[in-house]
Amino acid sequence: MTLCGLAFAGANQGRDSLGRVPGILTAEELAGIDLSSCELAVLSACETNVGIRRAGQGVQSLQAALHAAGVRTAVTSLWKVDDAETRRLMELFYTYFWVEGLPKAEALWRAKCNLRAEGAAVSDWAGWVLSGDPE
Repeated sequence: MTLCGLAFAGANQGRDSLGRVPGILTAEELAGIDLSSCELAVLSACETNVGIRRAGQGVQSLQAALHAAGVRTAVTSLWKVDDAETRRLMELFYTYFWVEGLPKAEALWRAKCNLRAEGAAVSDWAGWVLSGDPE
């Protein structure tokens, strides 16, 4: 889980005196955080569900790290996604989930259906996955 992570501001400033890269949160570090009170984590960036398959451990990814940390539900992407279409999908997802009160899985499904109906390319909406508790 050290080969995937999230880059934050300052991540491109190089290593510190201890050899760490400030601004990088590896999946291994993420898995060690207590997120058991987190109902939903959404990583609306490219390839946040992509990882490396390890014998006996499955795919080691940010999604796996979120669940290891205790997140009940995660929304992640399987491939590179268009920024504008991602924004539209997330606006729809949160509207269906928070405003209309739909279950998380149904909210994501409806958001994807909307993009499809609006003529968005399959690659813009099909790569989004929900894992964990669908409610």
